[in-house]
Amino acid sequence: MMLFKNYFISAWRNIYNHKLFSMINILGLAIGLTSCMLIALFVRDEISYDNFWANSKNIYRMHQTFLPSGRPPMEFSASAGPIVHALKKDFPQIIHASREARKKSTFIQNGRYFDEQVTLADPDFINIFDFSIIAGDLDNTINDPNGLIINHTLANKYFPNGNALGQTMTINADVFERDFKIGAIIEDMPNNSQLNTVAIIKIVEEEWKSQEWMFDSWYSVNTHLYFSLNPGSDIDEINKQMPAFIDRNFEDSGSDDPVSSFVILNSQNVKELHLSGPSIGEYQKMGSMTTVLTFSAVAILILIIASINFMNLSTARASSRAREVSLRKVMGASRKNLITQFIGESVLITLIALFTSIVMVEMALPIYNEIIGKELSFEYASFDTIIMLLLAFGVGILGGIYPALVLSGFRPAEILKTNQSTDNNVSLKLRSALVIFQFAVSITLFVSTAVVYGQMIYAKNKDLGFNKENLLIIKNLYRDAAVEKRQLLVDEYKRLPNVISVTWSNDAPGVPTENNTSLRTPDMPENKNLLIGNRTVGYDFFETYDIKMLSGRTYDINKNDQRAEAEEIRAGKGFVSSLIINETAVNRFGFKNPEDAIGKILYRPIGNNGENLIREYQIIGVAPNVYLDTLKKEIRPEMFELMTKYAQFISVRFTGSPTAIVEETRAIWEREIPSIPFEYNHTIDQLDQQYQTEQGEMTMFAAFSGLAILIACLGLYGLASFTAERRTKEIGVRKVLGARVIDIIKLLVWQFTKPVIIANLIAWPVAYYTMSIWLEGFAYRIESILILGFCILSGIAALLIAWITVAGNSMRVAMANPIKALRYE
Repeated sequence: MMLFKNYFISAWRNIYNHKLFSMINILGLAIGLTSCMLIALFVRDEISYDNFWANSKNIYRMHQTFLPSGRPPMEFSASAGPIVHALKKDFPQIIHASREARKKSTFIQNGRYFDEQVTLADPDFINIFDFSIIAGDLDNTINDPNGLIINHTLANKYFPNGNALGQTMTINADVFERDFKIGAIIEDMPNNSQLNTVAIIKIVEEEWKSQEWMFDSWYSVNTHLYFSLNPGSDIDEINKQMPAFIDRNFEDSGSDDPVSSFVILNSQNVKELHLSGPSIGEYQKMGSMTTVLTFSAVAILILIIASINFMNLSTARASSRAREVSLRKVMGASRKNLITQFIGESVLITLIALFTSIVMVEMALPIYNEIIGKELSFEYASFDTIIMLLLAFGVGILGGIYPALVLSGFRPAEILKTNQSTDNNVSLKLRSALVIFQFAVSITLFVSTAVVYGQMIYAKNKDLGFNKENLLIIKNLYRDAAVEKRQLLVDEYKRLPNVISVTWSNDAPGVPTENNTSLRTPDMPENKNLLIGNRTVGYDFFETYDIKMLSGRTYDINKNDQRAEAEEIRAGKGFVSSLIINETAVNRFGFKNPEDAIGKILYRPIGNNGENLIREYQIIGVAPNVYLDTLKKEIRPEMFELMTKYAQFISVRFTGSPTAIVEETRAIWEREIPSIPFEYNHTIDQLDQQYQTEQGEMTMFAAFSGLAILIACLGLYGLASFTAERRTKEIGVRKVLGARVIDIIKLLVWQFTKPVIIANLIAWPVAYYTMSIWLEGFAYRIESILILGFCILSGIAALLIAWITVAGNSMRVAMANPIKALRYE
């Protein structure tokens, strides 16, 4: 016990007597541990999605992929509605299977209207997922067509007195409006779930016959299909049988090729969905396994950099403690005792750094959560604390083991005989190598941050082909109560004094869509249609969005531009419909140029299977390639079809105050359609939301890159200070012999310039390679040559930082009185 007390007192005295080195070590380790903890909280949350289900390892979701000719595969997180019935019939190893579809519905209570996302599900839904029940009977409720399951938050929202069970709520889901009885209340689902449902009702397919694409169509994907397997069943075996399952069950597509040649079904475990599932059709925000791995690597590298600082400063100071070690050995201390002592000092410093880092984490968490959009917290009464203590001890031992071995290996006779401390050549080379590694990592992170930032600036400033400023998007126009009011709303909005133009459409900028249709030219075989994107728009769409036509004209209300409906074609009253296509579609159909496309005829198969109905279009205009979707996707060939009966959005081009136009349009909406809440978004904000994930990554990268550079600079400052101190006598002699202050500064600065130059040569190819791969995730991106520019910029910045860091110490020593320097030893 006395020995350990002596170790502790000695360690504390050493920390106290060398405040600069102790502060640098503690601060560097604290920053490293803080970074590691913050990233670990993020990573742990990302990989924990849907792990909490009792049977999660046996729960899967089916995904449907289409392979259109001449287009990249379209992989959806959803699948066709009828699949569930055939799946349970063909695969006995499937215990339960249920569809899940989300429908924005209106909850009506006491004359007030609220929008809520209602989950439509089959009864097996509650057998697949073990929801935590607060009150009621899940089984009876999900089997009742008028039963409603809500979570705790909704229960408190509508019935704050705690008497929600058994109450009645009126729900308007457009295809129906009726009363539902609350038969069960469940706990709110954790945030780390791709499910995250708040209200559940049973799917009654008969109610959706007017929207057959919801549950009856084999080629329309609108439901998520979950199923659970018997323990021990192999999902790979089921996936292998999917081509035969598709050809056996899917309706005839009208093509000579088997359905499995252009439709793929594949299932994925529920725990994998958040990081690696298909993003198209996903209800919740997704993560990225690449991001998780990247930031895990960043956390490890920052911690290594912090540990390197500790090793560098400890080995540098080892020579100055040589006489202390020699005296201890003379007094009987064994090498084991010395190793224990110095590792103990290392662990003590690390524990102080750990306490400091915990304070930093608590201070940083609110801002950190806001940046990444999560609600992370450090649980002290959990395994988290043990892990961090073990990490601190591990860093302390690993960071102190080499200095301990160096210190304990000094020979007392040599040290005491010369009465001076010496520096081991191996230690000098090791310190140099570690400085190179530190700056190589820091420079790589610097370049990565610059590339991410550059891509975000590029995305925000790229010409999208339309004017995104002063454009208001009003939502919920598809709701039944709003459909009949569409023209009235458009007319009323046009009368507002600051409104320039108004239109409607099924799509809006920044709202992902994969609505596609088949078209062919008269020269193409009937069974060889081309799949192109389908956007339905209203009159004045191109004028409202300020899209300049490449050729032809836009839709004109004074001309016969309306499309022939299926009923008219079926009754033999069809006519040639007008159509506008984009520039990519011109190339896709083989037209020479936009002017050549005007007047050309295109055919589109419509109606039910076997009807062989054809809608005939004549191209009246060619629009430029407009970037209405994310820049991560290539511009697809698209048609802009005139739709006068149905739309999802109203777009309003305005001047003046954005707040004023919102209030004016809101007043008209609430006057005409009080049963549907008013929802809107400004186009510029909607487009920015597409890159929230990358924006968060950029901010995280910038912050952690800055911390890595700061830690490296702290270490460099400490080494420079120690080096200047060790060479005090040499500097005094040089000044006596005529060396100028600038000569002394250049001498010391050059010593630390060489490792930074070498670090640049190592970091540049690594940064170029990794960021080139990252940019491949964007169809439209900055030029790769810019990465080289960022590399050069980072190299210059690293050198400047190193020079500034070292020059301060060098100048102080170089300007000192040489008489004092010659008396140094």
